[in-house]
Amino acid sequence: MSIENILKRIEEETAAAVGEIIGEAESEAEKISEDYAAQAAELKEKLERRARTRAEEEERRLLVNEELQLRKELLERKREILDALYAEAAKRIESLETEEYLDLMKKMIIESATSFEEEIVVPEDQRKIFDKAFLYSLNKSARGNKGAFRFSDEPGDFSWGVVLREGKRRVVLTLDVLIAQLRDRIEPDIAAVLFTDE
Repeated sequence: MSIENILKRIEEETAAAVGEIIGEAESEAEKISEDYAAQAAELKEKLERRARTRAEEEERRLLVNEELQLRKELLERKREILDALYAEAAKRIESLETEEYLDLMKKMIIESATSFEEEIVVPEDQRKIFDKAFLYSLNKSARGNKGAFRFSDEPGDFSWGVVLREGKRRVVLTLDVLIAQLRDRIEPDIAAVLFTDE
């Protein structure tokens, strides 16, 4: 065989091998491209699902936070209403006519006394209305005419009501204490109406 023929044959075999290699490479590249396209689509779908889940979770979190904020504001408003009711009750008690006020104090003193010999502390600016006539009437009504209440020389540091003293014992019958007792007594009923979840 001549050199020319050998070279031609090598050239043909090389061209065939190159064609075969290129064909295989193109086929492999197409397969790799398809695999990557499928993986890319799967990854895209996975990321979209994750993003939707996160968006739903964020929406739920925002809704829960908004609901909690609304409940907090509603609770604050209900407390304001209760405080306004107690303030109105205090105002009405403070505005009792002198005779009603003294009758109320007389009744409260008698109900709260233990020895009926307690010293009565009154506010400085009310010493004129808690006079001898009041004391006489109080002692006459207490323990079958045997009361021995007396007024303290020291005025009380409060604006409404009295304090009973005997030794170390104190019974505070001031407006602040009465409103606190009123709150303790009626607030469970009011709270059951105002603070129930509907």
